[in-house]
Amino acid sequence: MRTYILKRLLLMIPTLVGITLLTYAIVRLAPGDPVAAMIRAQAGDINPRVFAKEADAIRERLGLTDYNLWGEDPEHIDPAEYLVNAFWGYGRWVAHMVRGDFGESMKFRTSDGSKSPAALYLERAHITIPLNVIAEIIIFSIAIPIGLASARYRGKFFDRASTVGLLLLWSIPAILAGTLLIGFLGRGGIGLWAFPPSGLHSSGHDTMGRWEWTLDLLWHVTLPIACMVYGGLAYLAKLGRASLLENLRADYVRTARAKGLPERRVVYHHALRNSLIPMITVMVMMLPALIGGSVIVEKIFSIHGMGTLVVGAAQSRDLSVIMFGTLLYGTLTLAALLVADILYAWVDPRVRFE
Repeated sequence: MRTYILKRLLLMIPTLVGITLLTYAIVRLAPGDPVAAMIRAQAGDINPRVFAKEADAIRERLGLTDYNLWGEDPEHIDPAEYLVNAFWGYGRWVAHMVRGDFGESMKFRTSDGSKSPAALYLERAHITIPLNVIAEIIIFSIAIPIGLASARYRGKFFDRASTVGLLLLWSIPAILAGTLLIGFLGRGGIGLWAFPPSGLHSSGHDTMGRWEWTLDLLWHVTLPIACMVYGGLAYLAKLGRASLLENLRADYVRTARAKGLPERRVVYHHALRNSLIPMITVMVMMLPALIGGSVIVEKIFSIHGMGTLVVGAAQSRDLSVIMFGTLLYGTLTLAALLVADILYAWVDPRVRFE
């Protein structure tokens, strides 16, 4: 097992290199100049040539000296030379990253003035990660019992009703779901309740007591968490149903029933454990997937978490923030896959790693 884990950890290095290299190439080879775009955003529609010296200083500080296209016609730039410069830029980024220097943002800064990408994500992690952890707990707590009950009562009313409901939930895009939640349940909507459609706190929350502050927070996150939960709940419940049905038809289950074991013990002691094996990957991978998918939810509900940071960085071509986010999400995903493989051996002793 230790040899397998070591091999997987070493394999993560070239995988992360491939992920970050592809992202870097997409951002750097896209038309336009991020430094010029940043200066235009700050100075309006002024000709960026006026700020050439300032731009050169920014490029020198951020390691984007090979990105200077000002004074040149993009149609006459040599693609091969531009590509070589881009790969040299990636090499410099890797060298800085190995030393723990992730550059600095061209657009964003933390509350204390820091522009480090790591500090930017860390400042917003306390918003995004708890929301996703709560959403995942809710998904597991509801989806697995629904899937098991649907499998046990296959063909009956509960199974048919849950199948239709889950397919309906699975077919609704997150953008539409968020809009419907705000329209029907948000404050000022047409719903019976009035949940806040944006933000995490009401005005004056700094003066609230602990319990009042907590209730106000829960009141605000109800709609975002609901928007994050419904899709994963539908998928995991359907997966649990299919997996349990497959195991209930297995020979070892028929043998257990032939021995006279109670149906409850047959289902929950024998079939359920093996049914969890295909669900492990989904369960472990769901947290990094939810964190990545929270981009849409945070944008809809105006929550300033890691998702809105990613969107803003992509819109402004903020290379340092984009690259650190790619490295962060890639590492989380690969680590989740490794944990899933290890859990296979724990759930099913037949699984062994060479």
